[in-house]
Amino acid sequence: MIVETAIGIFASKGYHSAKMQDIADALSIAKGTLYEYYTDKEDLFLGVYDYWMDLYEASMMRAMEDHFDPVSKADALIDTTVEFYEKHAKYAPLLLEFWAHALRSTSDSFLIRIRDMKKRLSQLGSEVATQMQALKLFRHVDSESFAVLELGISDGIFLQWVIDGQSYSLREAYKFRQSVIGSGLMTDTLRKLVAGKVEKKLRQGFLHTSFVRKEDT
Repeated sequence: MIVETAIGIFASKGYHSAKMQDIADALSIAKGTLYEYYTDKEDLFLGVYDYWMDLYEASMMRAMEDHFDPVSKADALIDTTVEFYEKHAKYAPLLLEFWAHALRSTSDSFLIRIRDMKKRLSQLGSEVATQMQALKLFRHVDSESFAVLELGISDGIFLQWVIDGQSYSLREAYKFRQSVIGSGLMTDTLRKLVAGKVEKKLRQGFLHTSFVRKEDT
C-alpha cells in the first residue's frame, strides 16, 4: 500500500519535490509510520523501483515460460513489454527519475540495482537470440551485444511514445522495430517464413496505422 501510493506521488511531483509527508498524507497515516518501513525517502524510492521492476521482470519470465520456440518467445516478450508499458504509461516520468537519481546519488544502491535488472532482462533477450541462431533463423551475431542494444531501444521507444502524447500505437511501433532489426539478421530460412509480414510492416511503418488510445475507448 505504501509503495503503490508512493508511485503516484513520485510520478506527479518528482523525486526531489515529493516529501515523505505528502505520502503519509495520501495514506492518512503519521509520517513516522513510514520510517518504520523505510529509513528515508531514497530508501522508499528504491522500494518503488524494486516493486515496479519486479512486476515487469515477472511478466517477462512468464512470457518466456509459456512459449517454447524462439520466434514465439520473441513475439511474447514484445507483447508483454507493450502491455506493461501501456498499463503504466502515466508513470513514465519515473523511468527518467530512476536513471537520473542513480547517477546523482552518493549511494551506489540505485545504480547497482538498475544494472542488475538490466543485466537480467538482457539475458532473456540473449537467450532468444542464441536459440534463433542455433535453429539457423538468425545470422551469427553476438547475442549479448544484441540484447543490450534491444533493451536500450525498447526503453527509448517507450519514452518517445510518451513524449509524443501516445499519438500512435506502441504495439505497432515495436513491431516496426522488430521488422527493421530482424530483417537484417534473418537467415533465408526465416525470411521465407515471414517475408510477407515483414515487407508489409516495413512499407506501412507505425505512424499512420489506425489506432485508438485506451483512454478513448
